[in-house]
Amino acid sequence: MWIITSKHAARTGAQIVRQVTNFADDLGEGLVQATKVFLNDQDNKKNARSLKIAILGLPNVGKSTFINHLIGRPICAASSKIHTTRSKATAVFCSGDTQLVFLDTPGLVGRGEVKKYKLESSFQTDAQNSMEEADVIGVIQDMSNVKHRESIDTKIIDLLKLSRETSNSVLILNKIDLMKNRKLLLQIVRKLTDKDVWPNFSDVFMISALTGDGVDEVRSYFLDTAKFKNWDYDQNTYTDQAPDVLAQRIVKARILDNLPQEMPYLIQVYVDNIETLADGSMDILVNALCPTTRVARAVIGNSGLRIRKVAQEAEQELCAAFQTAVRLKIAIPIREVEGSLRKKRQSRL
Repeated sequence: MWIITSKHAARTGAQIVRQVTNFADDLGEGLVQATKVFLNDQDNKKNARSLKIAILGLPNVGKSTFINHLIGRPICAASSKIHTTRSKATAVFCSGDTQLVFLDTPGLVGRGEVKKYKLESSFQTDAQNSMEEADVIGVIQDMSNVKHRESIDTKIIDLLKLSRETSNSVLILNKIDLMKNRKLLLQIVRKLTDKDVWPNFSDVFMISALTGDGVDEVRSYFLDTAKFKNWDYDQNTYTDQAPDVLAQRIVKARILDNLPQEMPYLIQVYVDNIETLADGSMDILVNALCPTTRVARAVIGNSGLRIRKVAQEAEQELCAAFQTAVRLKIAIPIREVEGSLRKKRQSRL
């Protein structure tokens, strides 16, 4: 109970009443806004549509580049070298009430290749696991590969036979910009879609993942065929990869592109530090561990030109992936290099 005993107390009481009234007004507005958000959320859930698409194919057919064009940002690390993607990565695209979830998978290889090149177990498990949870399976066929373009690899066919009865499959012919003979292209399409090869392709698309030609049509197809079900991710999520994992994969991809032959596969890349500043920009420090002095010198290049090129390319890609300003530094620890030099000096004594 409030007892007013003076003018000062009366003024104080009046101030309290105004504060309580203002608080009630603010609370009322807050409740109204919360109710609107709740109702909108319920409406979105009622009208929500979603589709999960597993992208399969042999190594280096353009799966990651294709997905990056579909979602409009470089979420899946891609390079010109084989085995850039070494484990499954999820990329998410939202449009209106529809969410598309793309599952990027390592290029399909046999057990012999896994053993010979000491590849991770994910090369054999991730594709099948992705296919089992997918609504649609997209098979990418490299039309620039003269050796393999006229037949679908048995590893892909075997996986398709294990797919769910409710899942759909589509054939996506990539790198058609490199095929000038359109008559030959149509002949290959007829071979690939023959019922004796795989009779369940519901559609065939011709694209160039590099230039983006034909990609919009594929995206529209996926949006139109999405099912009425709740989203797997919120609208602000664009990948299941942690920021440091995404940064590591992008830097490694740029190293793969800038170093010759097998050398870049010898380099271990890991994120030493990643920090998001108050303005949303990011500072990222990456270490590139080189096994020998020769490899370290090759990474650095003449006057540091190669490592600067790698850092510049990776930084631009990270800016596009995170959609914010990124400052990237790549360090090459010299402990191994110095140790190698010391051994050489000692052997000369």
